[in-house]
Amino acid sequence: MTTVLALHPTRPWMLVAEGGKKLGEVYAGDELLRAWREILPRCAQLQRDITPRAGEIIGFGTPDHRAAALLAGFDEVVAGEPAVSGQRSDRLTADERRALSSVRPRLAAAVRSLAALGIDDTLNHDDLHQNNVLVRDGRMVIFDWGDACVSHPFGTLAVTLRFAAQKTGHAEDSPEILALRDAYLEPWSDRASTRELRGAAELGRRIGEVSRTLTFDAVARAYPGVIDTYPGGLAGSLRRVLALFG
Repeated sequence: MTTVLALHPTRPWMLVAEGGKKLGEVYAGDELLRAWREILPRCAQLQRDITPRAGEIIGFGTPDHRAAALLAGFDEVVAGEPAVSGQRSDRLTADERRALSSVRPRLAAAVRSLAALGIDDTLNHDDLHQNNVLVRDGRMVIFDWGDACVSHPFGTLAVTLRFAAQKTGHAEDSPEILALRDAYLEPWSDRASTRELRGAAELGRRIGEVSRTLTFDAVARAYPGVIDTYPGGLAGSLRRVLALFG
């Protein structure tokens, strides 16, 4: 993180030191991919190092997106989407809501399969893309942890791989983007085989999109109207889940 200079005494605000330019402003194309191959193993190692403090981090107020909470939260989000989306033209249709309810067993099975690998839940930035990494004097620092949660660490890949693919023009299953996945997995190589880790990473990427819907829903409920500034809003996030699990 960037250095914290001051904390507001009653609000969850902080003042941080100047951290530099955003990663996406400094690098593009192959250089951006190279930067991600450097950043992602460091992120994974951080997650490993702080795993024993996951309960403490939840105690600080960080959202709990571990397996049971994630599944319960998904049910609540799907049921509450009509109220959250209101009269938005891109709100879910009745057919889409029914389809989302039907994917619940597949989501639960994916969560169980991911947990079976035995890698414990930890801190997940949950919004790690090129605009949330700062570059200054050759040093890259992850910032803006406002969407962070405690979840399976591999959920990190949902946002990172999707945004990296969009920014560089590669498909998410291209060799260039899969190399980022493998770079992230390297610090976990003592926990399972490469094949097992890659399979778990795919589950984590898909389940991570469910975590994003919980975050969208929480923001929409806490700050009505703010979510309207996001293309697709909550419904768009749920449609990604439907595409992955439908």
